[in-house]
Amino acid sequence: MRYDEPANSQLLDEINTGHAPPQILNVRVGQPVELRVTRRLNEDYVPPPKRPIGTFEGQGHRLGAVVPDVIGTPTPSSLADALNAPAIPGAFPIGTESTGRSSIQTQFEVDQSLPTTSVQVRLADGTRLVARMNLHHTVSDIRNFINASRPGSASTPYTIQTTFPNRILEDPLQTIEQAGLKNSVVVQRLV
Repeated sequence: MRYDEPANSQLLDEINTGHAPPQILNVRVGQPVELRVTRRLNEDYVPPPKRPIGTFEGQGHRLGAVVPDVIGTPTPSSLADALNAPAIPGAFPIGTESTGRSSIQTQFEVDQSLPTTSVQVRLADGTRLVARMNLHHTVSDIRNFINASRPGSASTPYTIQTTFPNRILEDPLQTIEQAGLKNSVVVQRLV
């Protein structure tokens, strides 16, 4: 604010007498305010140096774990117990093969001559994928699509569920049409 401008003279007079003008300081009448004015009429104005705008150099903290902690590797007895235990809803059945991966088909074909739809898949790590499928494809095909796009997903137990209303897709043989998944969003939840 310049001292030599006549429009500012009344405002500066109020400040110099110790009164804070409410219209400029955003205060209530009678509210105590500390205001210091320094007359620098003999100095040239030097703007403060601009800080260089750089990239974020801090660190972020994730709330919750994307992948559950693995406590240990299964022993042969705990693996036998797991084979006899009831299945987790939406999980692949555990096979008796050494790797269990040869029975998982990770590809499916889309027939363009039949009705198609797109299903958006929100993965547990936050990424989004769009699967183009026929209406006769199944919930198991969605699981295979997730496993093909993220190879580590086959070894991690997870469920697939709809967004609203929240519903776990437990029947792997249910078609996209039967499950009501035409042009919808499904979410991968780690168990």
